Amino acid sequence: MLHKGILDNAGSAVTNALHSLGFDSVLDTRIGKTLEFSASSFEEAERMIKTQVNEVMEYYTIEQLED
Repeated sequence: MLHKGILDNAGSAVTNALHSLGFDSVLDTRIGKTLEFSASSFEEAERMIKTQVNEVMEYYTIEQLED
C-alpha cells in the first residue's frame, strides 16, 4: 500500500467513479496490491517482498496463511 500522504491517482479515480454511481458516502479510496507466494521461512518471504516494494513510497505486511 502507498504511505499516507502519497497521492493515489487510481484511488481518486475510483472514488470519483463510485460517486458517479451514487455511492456518495465513500470518502476516500486507496488501491494496493496483494502478492501471494510460498516461502520456506519468514526471512525468505521478507527478502522476496522487499524486491517488489518501493519502501520510500509503499509499506507492506506479511501474513502467514495456513493450508
